[in-house]
Amino acid sequence: MPLVACPVCEKQVSKRALSCPGCGEPDPARYHSRNTWLSRLFWLLVWIGIGAAVWYKVIPLVMDIFKQ
Repeated sequence: MPLVACPVCEKQVSKRALSCPGCGEPDPARYHSRNTWLSRLFWLLVWIGIGAAVWYKVIPLVMDIFKQ
């Protein structure tokens, strides 16, 4: 039975445990997968924002330079 460290209290908990017996953290094995998903979503939104800024600010400036 594989064990993982609880993200809150750092005790070893079974991957199948529904909550940590030490601190009560719900589903301690999925804690890191939730954080990974949120982190990827955050960085995707950051890159979309950078792309939009480049598209609306930099591309028109470059096009004006080449038109002259």
